[in-house]
Amino acid sequence: KVAAAMKAILARNPGEVFLIEGHTDAVGSDESNLVLSDDRAETVADLLSQFYDIPPENLTTQGYGERYLKVETENAERTNRRVTIRRITQLVSSSGN
Repeated sequence: KVAAAMKAILARNPGEVFLIEGHTDAVGSDESNLVLSDDRAETVADLLSQFYDIPPENLTTQGYGERYLKVETENAERTNRRVTIRRITQLVSSSGN
């Protein structure tokens, strides 16, 4: 469903840019969680491109590690291990359209 929505948006505006954000829970070191969240975001971007034909030039990734926990806990929490996708075209557009 996410890929279908992205494709519909891209059909209307092929220049749309999406930010794939990776997150982790608070278990482990800050450094390892940052690497894990980067990998998580990259994996989703790769899947969107390879299996759903979302052009890679329309995707950018960022990992945040445990910085933005949905559930504030130091324990393993599945809810915190996630990926979010945002349209960021206006943020990266030189014309601000």
